[in-house]
Amino acid sequence: EGWYSVTPEIISEHMAYRSRNCAIVVDAFVGCGGNAIQFALFSHLVIAIDIDPNKLNLARKNAEIYGVEDRIEFILGDALEILPVLMGVDLVFLSPPWGGPAYSKAEEFDLSTMLTPPLDGVEIFDVARKCAANVLFFLPRNVNLMQIGLMAKNAGMLCEVESHFLSGNKLKTKAAYF
Repeated sequence: EGWYSVTPEIISEHMAYRSRNCAIVVDAFVGCGGNAIQFALFSHLVIAIDIDPNKLNLARKNAEIYGVEDRIEFILGDALEILPVLMGVDLVFLSPPWGGPAYSKAEEFDLSTMLTPPLDGVEIFDVARKCAANVLFFLPRNVNLMQIGLMAKNAGMLCEVESHFLSGNKLKTKAAYF
């Protein structure tokens, strides 16, 4: 699962570069650690959270390989319970599990119903925006963009959606910067 769900490194690096002015970044669903590593390479202090101890251990080992383990604090737990108690965070990065390969077969990805249960993307966003002024939501290519727009409007925030292409013209993912 980790290999399938890891963000392509060039995309992780790009998102981390765009967020380089944020001193403290929370990766709320760290998984194998690819995104947290890239944030740490841009001199961020990263708080990496995952509910799965195996994924957290893998993320720690990957951070050691990249030489950034000293810039990442690993926390085992539920991001929805941990985020509300964090203070001084500049950016919350959200890349919750999309529900495995089946997400790509849907015509449109609905953040409220298609994440791995019991997660709800709108609820996750609401918790994250109370923790930090900036939220970066990494999303599948078929995400419902109206839903993203409504989330921004309801939060009173601006939002920029960016599309990530690989191999020339293949749309891979999207990212919403709030």
